[in-house]
Amino acid sequence: MRKSEIKRVYGETIFERGLEYFKEGRVTSVTKFRGKLIGEVVGTDRYKTEVDLDDFGCECSCPYGRNCKHGVAVLLQYFNGEYTDGDEIMEEVEDMSREELMKIVERLISMNPENLRYLDMYPAREEGVSEKRVKALDKQIKSMLHPIKHTYADAGFVDDFAKLIRVNEDVITKEQILYVLDFLVKNCEEYGYFYDDYTDGYFGDAIFESLCDAFAKKELGDGDFERLKDLREEDDYGMLDPFFDRMVKEENARKLSDFVDYIHEFLDETSYVEFLINCGLIEKAKELIEAGKSLSEENRFRFYLRINREDAIEFAHRKGFYTSLIRYYHEIGAHDEATGLFKEVIGDKEKKKRLKEDLYLYRDVFDSIKKSKALSESETKEVLHALFGICYSLRYYALCVDVGMKLGDKEIMRRLIGKKKDYYFDAESKLKLLSHLRDEYSVEVEKELKEFAESLIEEKNNYAYEKAVECVFLLREMISKEEWEEYVKGIYEVHSRKINLWREFKKRGITLKRTKGVVEMERKRK
Repeated sequence: MRKSEIKRVYGETIFERGLEYFKEGRVTSVTKFRGKLIGEVVGTDRYKTEVDLDDFGCECSCPYGRNCKHGVAVLLQYFNGEYTDGDEIMEEVEDMSREELMKIVERLISMNPENLRYLDMYPAREEGVSEKRVKALDKQIKSMLHPIKHTYADAGFVDDFAKLIRVNEDVITKEQILYVLDFLVKNCEEYGYFYDDYTDGYFGDAIFESLCDAFAKKELGDGDFERLKDLREEDDYGMLDPFFDRMVKEENARKLSDFVDYIHEFLDETSYVEFLINCGLIEKAKELIEAGKSLSEENRFRFYLRINREDAIEFAHRKGFYTSLIRYYHEIGAHDEATGLFKEVIGDKEKKKRLKEDLYLYRDVFDSIKKSKALSESETKEVLHALFGICYSLRYYALCVDVGMKLGDKEIMRRLIGKKKDYYFDAESKLKLLSHLRDEYSVEVEKELKEFAESLIEEKNNYAYEKAVECVFLLREMISKEEWEEYVKGIYEVHSRKINLWREFKKRGITLKRTKGVVEMERKRK
């Protein structure tokens, strides 16, 4: 039931990717606290992922942003019982004596003295925020900002300053927030824009997002947004973009719903529609989705899905958004619907024109065809032949190999023999093709294997050498022993200095050496 619910929210494709991450042990931590899971997942980078246990949706620091594979991995880790229960810890804290709590505080400070910075500000009083606390925070903000007016601000500074804002979210004033934003805009050249030119990476989001979260909780008026407009005009480098983008977050959007006209000026059309949906202005969002002036097909369909599934499907049919609809059906495991719609679309010339040139779409279509139970055997072959034709015309040759093998049609696969390796036709797929066709088209395959092996050797990297050797050993199964040995010796004559290439041969028990000008082959004894 849990897996089924996760699939419903994330779709089958993203679920499978998240499951793979979970199995690979990429989730480094999960903490359950007040209805949310806070996790860290290792992908291309280390991503912070927050999952809402009410609806299983997630927000993530990865480029995808929300409802991603990292969220799936965190959920699976949680349901596997591998997490820290923050709520349980808080219950234990509530029952502790003052002396016990003091010991914990002392331990936290001894482990990291910087924690004093937050403890100094934090205790909430029933009488509200005192002027003394506000002044203390003001002093702390300025003392932390002052050094970066003259030196580079690194990721450590960003992390510390963002924590200061988050911990004091209820204390910080609008004036302090606007002061920080003004400072960061005016001094960005001095502190380096929160940009690392070695990794070509930007790392300042946490500060601006924390400031926006705090800003949204204040009593706001038109004057505050007029000041933001002025700041934006001064911002030549887009430093404030993460602050404005954070307004879209559902919790913030609900609090900022009275200022939609101002916020429209700060956001692009895609972010603005998401803002409208998050703050409950559904009819206004629908108008923009229907108009679609600068929204992509995929965004328009996905936004509509968030509002109403049935209306979104009707909208996709009405607008001819077949790519988005087929992909959606595949994601949710509705393979009969995905295959049926694809069959309908390719049977209509006008509808077929609306399909995008998208490798991932056709991979999804192929996967749905394999899993569909709605088509007869003859219909399945018909659809597969059509899919092969589309992929061939788009040069998606690797997918053509898989489709051709599923069809069992070696004659159409023969058309792929001479195609060169590229982004859409990797070495693995080309070797799979040549191995599959070696008996029926031995002359063509032999010639292609030799040419392919040579082209791989010229790439001069270990992976290419490995695949080149696979070509050579595939040839051994097609030609005589004597002919094969002479062929390998010929390669050695030309490429003897490529040590890593011959290391791959040695792994397979073949060693060559030149003695008095003659190349000899040695085989590893069993």
